[in-house]
Amino acid sequence: MKKFFDLISYFIFGAVIICFWQLMSSSGAVPKFMLPSPLDVVKAFIKNFSILMDNAGISLLEAFLGILISIILGLIISILMDRFNFLYKSFYPVLIVTQTIPVIAIAPLLVLWMGYGIAPKVALIVLVCFFPIVISMLRWT
Repeated sequence: MKKFFDLISYFIFGAVIICFWQLMSSSGAVPKFMLPSPLDVVKAFIKNFSILMDNAGISLLEAFLGILISIILGLIISILMDRFNFLYKSFYPVLIVTQTIPVIAIAPLLVLWMGYGIAPKVALIVLVCFFPIVISMLRWT
């Protein structure tokens, strides 16, 4: 019974947020170009559904490739770092330092270096996912 009430409370909270969003958008407190109303979002979703689904397929492909490469590289690097102490001492500080660079600063550079195709998007996913995989594998072993 507790789970039922928890579920109801989640839906009520979501409904309150959506109503507040609609109220702010309808009252003009927030300009429509900055935050369209939930109804406008739903209308645009229905109107552009086929375009969204085409792009969703491409995005899923990019995400799948990025995570697959991250898992393979992360697994190999973590095994090598666990096996050879020299590699651990060499790569671990570099891994930590690379995480201080914001992803939003790296993304434009990747686009400049790799163009507008799939490569910079996959590379960005690899950069984001690689570190947690390596660190998790090192902690696990």
